[in-house]
Amino acid sequence: MDSPEAHYSPSSSSSSSSSSSSYRASVVPVPYSPGLAGSPSPASRDHPPDDRDDRGAAAASPVIQRLRFLDASARRWKQVEERFDRIAPSRPRDGVEPAAKWSDFGFCLGIQRSTEYAHELLRALRGRDGLKANITRSELHYYWRRITDPCPDSKIQIFFDLCDRNMDGVISGVILLSASANKLCMTGEEADEYAALIMDAVDSGNRGYIEISQVETLLKFGLSKDSFAAALSPRLCYHGGHDSNGAVRRPMSRPEVLFRTYWRRVWIVALWLAICMALFTWKFIQYRHRMAFEVMGYCLCTAKGAAETLKFNMAVILLPVCRNTVTWLRASRRVSSIVPFNDNINFHKLIAAGIVIGVIFHGGTHLACDFPRISSSDHSIFRQTIAARFGYHQPSYIQILATTEGATGIAMVVLMAIAFSLATRWPRRQAPPLPRSVRQVTGYNAFWYSHHLFIFVYALLIVHSMFLFLTSNLIEKTTWMYIAFPVLLYTGERIFRAVRSAFYEVEILKANVYPGKVLSLTFRKPEGFEYRSGMYIYIQCPRISPFEWHPFSLTSGPDDAHLSVHVRTLGDWSYQLYSLFQEAIAARLDSYPKIYIDGPYGAACQDYSKYDVVVLIGLGIGATPFISILKDVIGCDHVDSGIVSIPKGPSKAYLYWVTRDQSSFTWFRDFIKQIPETNRKESIMEMHNFLTSIYKEEDARSVLLSAIQALSHAKSGVDFISQTPVHTHFARPNWSSIFSKLSRRHGSSQIGVFYCGPSGLARELEELCTKFSTKTITRFVFHKEHY
Repeated sequence: MDSPEAHYSPSSSSSSSSSSSSYRASVVPVPYSPGLAGSPSPASRDHPPDDRDDRGAAAASPVIQRLRFLDASARRWKQVEERFDRIAPSRPRDGVEPAAKWSDFGFCLGIQRSTEYAHELLRALRGRDGLKANITRSELHYYWRRITDPCPDSKIQIFFDLCDRNMDGVISGVILLSASANKLCMTGEEADEYAALIMDAVDSGNRGYIEISQVETLLKFGLSKDSFAAALSPRLCYHGGHDSNGAVRRPMSRPEVLFRTYWRRVWIVALWLAICMALFTWKFIQYRHRMAFEVMGYCLCTAKGAAETLKFNMAVILLPVCRNTVTWLRASRRVSSIVPFNDNINFHKLIAAGIVIGVIFHGGTHLACDFPRISSSDHSIFRQTIAARFGYHQPSYIQILATTEGATGIAMVVLMAIAFSLATRWPRRQAPPLPRSVRQVTGYNAFWYSHHLFIFVYALLIVHSMFLFLTSNLIEKTTWMYIAFPVLLYTGERIFRAVRSAFYEVEILKANVYPGKVLSLTFRKPEGFEYRSGMYIYIQCPRISPFEWHPFSLTSGPDDAHLSVHVRTLGDWSYQLYSLFQEAIAARLDSYPKIYIDGPYGAACQDYSKYDVVVLIGLGIGATPFISILKDVIGCDHVDSGIVSIPKGPSKAYLYWVTRDQSSFTWFRDFIKQIPETNRKESIMEMHNFLTSIYKEEDARSVLLSAIQALSHAKSGVDFISQTPVHTHFARPNWSSIFSKLSRRHGSSQIGVFYCGPSGLARELEELCTKFSTKTITRFVFHKEHY
């Protein structure tokens, strides 16, 4: 068995010939020189010193020093040692040092998710002979020291040995290994093509093999990218400056930024709270002076105060979901400047929370306090106060519950509890921990149908309000006054939507299915259908359900002669829609399943035209509302002032699309390829793709892909990962660095940041907008899509 310090001999790993499909690397015996304290390794004594001219340059190269073989979880020996102790015997046996299986090498180094890479890394360190022997603690420590050695020569040697995985000089195999470790789809033929591309770039002497100095050149191709410059760039760059008029401009204070961001929400919520408090106080005081107070005390005042807020909230909760009205009001700049229409769904949820609190106070106080006091009060006090309201018969607790008021109240609480429970995030998303039998009655369908229980709730509310215990005065039965207008408005909207959707003739022109279970639908634009970029429509498929309507962003531009949407299967309804069209496409049917559309409706990103610069951030399918905006920005008209061409809208648009699956790039590939040459010349739009399944550029698992990407794009102008002209960035974005660049590039501008995706990143982006607005003279304004 070879010792862990053994190196390959020149005779066993060199070659002088090559073929068209395999490219051979000559393995030069370069000694390992650890840049760590301590005595030199046996390898450094066994081999003569290397006299390469470029050795000093490599040692001084900060680019090569960026190369990493391990994740951050294994940068410290203590972390590696702890994992080794979990799987190795704690004490030596028969004088033999504890050892772990060779297959656990990746686990010890924290790279167990890349099993094949871990095996190849061990092979590069240990050699092929004795590869599957157990690993002792001292051996593991030695390997870890080599892997983490900051010396550029050591990094180059290890990577060189990784590339020569079969000791035959064929590098297409390690290309496939890198692709597999980063979850990329790549065939053997493609790997051979990329291997030939690398040979063309680094094998200047046409020798047909790569020497270690050329591996260094290859690493610099992969590591010398703009990400390195981003890592060295300052996070915050402006502490003051001048605006377009030359006036001195300073960063805003944090209170000022927060006020500008939230004042519209604050005044709306404050007004709502003030009205609720005023109504509660009014009724509380009113019933404090009623005779019934002698029987039920402050419980009655509390219940009646809560009832008055319930009337108000049951009316107001319908207004945020009157989508046609909201879309119409949003078009008015005066109204939209003071009313935060982008938060209509959040306000709807807030009012729902207010209703829950009102039900608890009203119903709970009645059940726990008022009704027991009525049934158990002193007979003389009962006769002198409220006996006439009960026909001079003091009822029992059960008899009170059986009255019209009690029965309708309990029925409303039950129906609202069902609707509220199924509207929460957990059942709507069909959480996997739920049993299958439970999941079948959850999801968006359950939310949709249960919400229509409120039709019965409103009917019961009217009945409930007409049969009150303590008053027969019609003027005091005001529930119908509260809810009449909102109910009529909402009912009118639903009727209008039904008529309009039936009027639109939807002719499907094209349907495509993409990887990731994404369905693309293109249909002819109905006559009279006008919309702005960023809007969305509702779609119904009668074959699935004649009642369900689901919102989808339009990916077509306002000037297109068609409408298009992209539907990803995230629920039961969308899965059925995908299946129907997939079957129709596979069978090559003459007609597609019938669908209806309703809309358009306004959304948050519709406000993009208010800003000098727009930053669009989409996660996965969340990029859909921004495709329409980009089409509009690229094709926007310009007003010629005689001196300069001024665009009607943002002068610059950035799209940051973050996805975890390479196949996602096929969804909008046609659009990306059709970006006109005028945009490339004028730089109106910049698109940045991020693939999170790939490790960072400095990781040994992806550095070869990074080099291939740079060489391929330089040769053909096409990114080999996305198969588009747009460069694909590796791993997750460094949002702080991105915002820093934007603030430097667009000083004193107002940048609108529009986001569509999970709420976790939304909080981070919103905080960054606040941070950079207070530290630079660039103003960032955050918007999030809500459906």
